[in-house]
Amino acid sequence: MLKGKTRENYFIATFAFYKMMIIQIFINSLINGLLIALVALGFHIIFSATKIFHIAHGGIYVAGVYFYLWSSPVVGVASGIMLSVIFAFLMGVFIEWSVYKPLLKKSSNENIALISSLGVYIVIINVIALLFGNETKILDNTIRESLALGEIIITRPQVWEIFFALPLIALFLVFIKVTGYGLKIRAISDNQILARVMGIKTQNIRYIVFGLGSVMAISAALLKGFDTGIDPYSGMAITLSAAVVVIIGGSSSLYGTIIASIMLAIIQNFTEFFLSAQWKDTVTFVILIIVLLWRTEGILQFNVRVDEK
Repeated sequence: MLKGKTRENYFIATFAFYKMMIIQIFINSLINGLLIALVALGFHIIFSATKIFHIAHGGIYVAGVYFYLWSSPVVGVASGIMLSVIFAFLMGVFIEWSVYKPLLKKSSNENIALISSLGVYIVIINVIALLFGNETKILDNTIRESLALGEIIITRPQVWEIFFALPLIALFLVFIKVTGYGLKIRAISDNQILARVMGIKTQNIRYIVFGLGSVMAISAALLKGFDTGIDPYSGMAITLSAAVVVIIGGSSSLYGTIIASIMLAIIQNFTEFFLSAQWKDTVTFVILIIVLLWRTEGILQFNVRVDEK
């Protein structure tokens, strides 16, 4: 049994350990939150503009990384990244053109699109698993240096995640809020019929929405792939997290989506540390159910003028 000075030292050491771990988890959560935000923002604009629960988003998330793995040995890292981004853009457009557009012409029921999206996702991941196997693929297997800030460790891939994710999120917001295409996306998100009456070519905007959303997904996937790696089934978990984030943040609030992404990452990582990884998804969806029962429009709604939507 610990007594006197020994007990005091034990409690001091224990407190210092948990303090360090909590700070480390918090920093990791902020970085993970940026990746969730990238995927969630892409999911957000697709869902708000088309009202389609785009589960195939997770398939594109994974497929782009495997396209990089296939192309980069031939064309190099930088060209491989550029080609994988283009591939993801075209893949998103192709899914809209070949699956959603024909289905929605036959029926206005979005549930049909949801089921077909799940089917597309299953086809994508099974083809990837067949061609590349089920193992986790890390895009960079070299020995990695870490940045030490006192007792806090940030790996080089995490530095890249911060360095690339923040500008990408900022550019996305500028595109949506400032550009003419962004205005058209917001217009069809508010009222697609009225947007069509006003002369907006809604189908072309839908193609842009699916392409842009896919670019956001592959950006997060590549950053994740260089850090901890990706397997064919990685896309579903982060897509469902993105969906939860969009619902919690409010389907009309991009800023709410970003904040909710970081909040969710913090909750998931602390759940994994204090309980286990098996509880992470459970806690996520318990939160979702509570939000849906309590406030269906989401927690993080921001009041804005009509012309700022």
